This record gives sequence, C-alpha cells and structure tokens, in this order.
Amino acid sequence: MEVFNVVFDLIMHFLRRRVIIYLFQGLIEVKDRFSGKKKIVEAGFIVLSMTFYIATNYVPSVKIILYGNVEGMTESRASILPLFISLTLMLLYCLYFYGGKRSRICYLITTAYALNELVSFTCHSLFVAESDNVMNLLTYYLEKENKFAIRHFRLIFGLHQALWNIAFQIITCFLFYQAVRALRKNLLYVGKSPGNVREMFLAVPTVTGLCYPILLRSIMYAYRGSRANFLMDEYPETRLLIPIISGLCLSSILLSAYILKKLVESNEKEMLVEVYQNRICDMEDHMKDVERLYEGIRGMRHDMKNHVADLELLLNQNQGLTDGDRGGTGEEIRRYLDGLCDAMEELDMKCSTGNPVTDVVVSRKMRKAEKEKIDFECNFLFPENLGISAFDVSILLNNGLDNALEAAGKEENPYIRLDSYRKENMFFIEIRNAFTGSPLPDETGRFLKTSKADTSIHGLGIKNMANCAEKYYGTLRWERQNGEFLLVIMLQGNGGKDEYKRD
Repeated sequence: MEVFNVVFDLIMHFLRRRVIIYLFQGLIEVKDRFSGKKKIVEAGFIVLSMTFYIATNYVPSVKIILYGNVEGMTESRASILPLFISLTLMLLYCLYFYGGKRSRICYLITTAYALNELVSFTCHSLFVAESDNVMNLLTYYLEKENKFAIRHFRLIFGLHQALWNIAFQIITCFLFYQAVRALRKNLLYVGKSPGNVREMFLAVPTVTGLCYPILLRSIMYAYRGSRANFLMDEYPETRLLIPIISGLCLSSILLSAYILKKLVESNEKEMLVEVYQNRICDMEDHMKDVERLYEGIRGMRHDMKNHVADLELLLNQNQGLTDGDRGGTGEEIRRYLDGLCDAMEELDMKCSTGNPVTDVVVSRKMRKAEKEKIDFECNFLFPENLGISAFDVSILLNNGLDNALEAAGKEENPYIRLDSYRKENMFFIEIRNAFTGSPLPDETGRFLKTSKADTSIHGLGIKNMANCAEKYYGTLRWERQNGEFLLVIMLQGNGGKDEYKRD
C-alpha cells in the first residue's frame, strides 16, 4: 500500500506539472536558440520539478537538511522553504529557456503555484471535515463494541485513508486543470503583451493568492512534544473560513483575467468604432473631391459657350485694330486663355494611378503638399485583378500620406516618395518621407506612439492601416535611416478574409 501511495503521488505531481506546461502554450514561447527543442525544454521542466519533489519528500539526507529529521515535517511552517525553493528554481529555469517579457513569465509561474496551493487548501479543509465524520462514526461503533468494527478496524482505517488520498489527489488535480484552463482562455484573448498597467491588475490577486496559503502553512499544525496542535481543532470556525477564503482568492485570480478580457473587448470595440468613423471621414473627403470635380466640370460646361463667345469677340476686335493696337489685345486674350487653363488644371488629377478612387486620394495629398512646399513624387499604380478593394487602399494611402505630410512638414528639406510594386499575388506600397526624429513603438510593439498630446483622439491612423493590412493577411513594416522614414505595406491579393471581402 505504501508503494502504491508513493507511485500515485508521483503520478499526480507529474500531471500537475503537465498542466503548468499547458498554461504556457500560446502565452510564452521558448527562445529562438531552443526553438527546435521545445519538447526537450518542456520535459526538462517536468524532470527538474519532479526531481526536487522526490528529493524533498523521499530522500533522507535532504529531509534532514530541510526539516532537521528523517521522518519529515514536525510543523507545517517547515513546508514554506521547499515551496519557495521550488518556485524560485522553476522560475529561473523558465527565464533561461523561455523568451518574451520577464514579467509575463514570472506572472505565469507564480500564478500556477498560487492556483495549485489555493485549490489544495480549498479541498483539504472539506476533506478533513469528511475524514473527521468518518472517524467519529468509526469511534462510535468501537465504543458500542461492534464486533465487525473491532475485527476490521485496521482494514477500514487503511482503506479509508487510501480512498481519501486518491479522491483528494484526483479532485484537486482536476480542479487545478479547470482553473488553469479558464485562466489560459482569458489570457490568450488579452495577448502576450498586455501592458504594464494590465500586468499589475493581474499580479495583485496572484500575489495575494500566494501569500494566503503561505500564511496557512505557517500556522496549520505543529507538534509540541507528543501532542499535535491543529488549527482547525483549536479554532473550529477555520473549518469554514479556510475553504471560503481560499475559494475567494482563487476566484479573484480567475476573475481578474476575465475582467481584463472584457476590458480588452470593450477597448477593441471602441477602437473599431473609431476605425469606422475614420473610414467614414475618408469617404466624406473622397465624396467632397468628387463633388468638387463634378461641380467644376458642370460649371465649365455651362460657361463654355460664354467663353467661346468672348474669345470670338476679342478676335474680331483684334482683326479691326492696327498693328500697334493689336499687342494689348493679344496680351488680354493670352491672359484669358491662361485663366481657362488654370481652371481646367484644377479639375485635372495630379496623378494617374489607374483607379479613380486612388486618383482622388493621391491628387488631394499632392495638392496639400504643393501648398506646404513639400516635394511629392508619385510612382503608384493600383493593382488590377488582385481582389484588393480600392476603398481599403484609399484608407492606407490617406493615413500613410497624412503621417508623411505631418512629419515631412517639420523638416528643412521636406519630400515624400510614394511607390508601389507587385510580386505575383503580393502588392507592396512604400511611403518615404524626410524625417530626422526617433519613432517610438507603443507598449505592444505593433504600433508607433503618436506625438499628439491627446492620445485618445490621435494615433489611430497606423492602427487603421494595420487593420486594413490584416484583412489581406498583410503586414506593416517601418524603419528610419539616413534622415528618412520608410513605411512598407504588404498586401496579399486574390481576396482577403471572407468576412471583409468587398466587390
């Protein structure tokens, strides 16, 4: 029976470590130099943990060092040191083999230990109450001199202890898995880089949840000579308070992750509203340009007869004048024709991109650059037959060129270069502009921080662009070198994600 208990205990410990490995998946990854040895790293985590566990529980020399005797702990507070050593050992192991933010690794390891402790203490109090009831019932039958109870006392006692241990280990392991599963589900939604404030929001319940079991370990029981002092015996109310408080601490850890998930969802919805508002503004600008173009054409068409009549009158007058008087009239005719040319130029597109939507967008930005004395060179052509929406491309160009105009306008020699090229079903847009500053990434590393004071209003441009690029399984990449900022937008053609396809 003792051998069975040892083997079963080790199996349960192995399963708990597998649950911790399951928690890591999708939240942290092994470092690049160990990327081909992921299974070995995970196996090393389990082996190291189990080796320490076996040493502290079954190796006499180690037990003497930790507890001062071969039998083991004589007071529950002696278990605090092995717990801290195990936590520190596994934390150092993960920091060495796993990449990403160290705070995220520390949070996951600490939370795993806290959940394991809280689940164990929650179940332990309930199981102790069940054990006391069984022992009281067995004592009652012994006092009544029940022959069956007297004859099979050892068998009943041993069977109860074995079943108690098996049930306790299985239930706590199952509940630990369910807690980790719920936590992991919420953390996966939050992402690998939640930000410092969000990490603090998650860390506080975890630290509290770990400190409470440590407090219980320090006062749970202690032997004074031959007498054992148990907290639950001396203070019966703790039989109810311990599982309640442990359950509340456990719930606070899980609820903090769930609440953070809901906050992220709400933030994403707000950002999505901002994205669509931004797109509506882009569409309004586009409609205004089209309306201006249409009104201009209609006005020119309406006035064309008058312009022709005026020119005919001027020519007739010019023919009836002497050579000396014709010079002034000729200059007046030239000025009249120049005015007509200027009016027609206002209706002309500054750049021909192969698509009327992008023609309007790029032309509008080129006019703005001309007013601000920014050199603007355009070599952009809209990709045909790639299934990429002109509306989405207009969003990319609008936001990208707005940022370029703002940045280049602050430089001594401002310029903007807009290029595009295609490689099979891949379409690339490059926007270059003069820039001598230092772009700073935000906390997630995916976007750039805005230089505007009001971050709630500004800084959405690059995020809108990223959302558009992701619809076509694309990416944004930026770099700064030699006084120039380069933004590269990569889009994958032949249709984007189904839910975003447009005609």
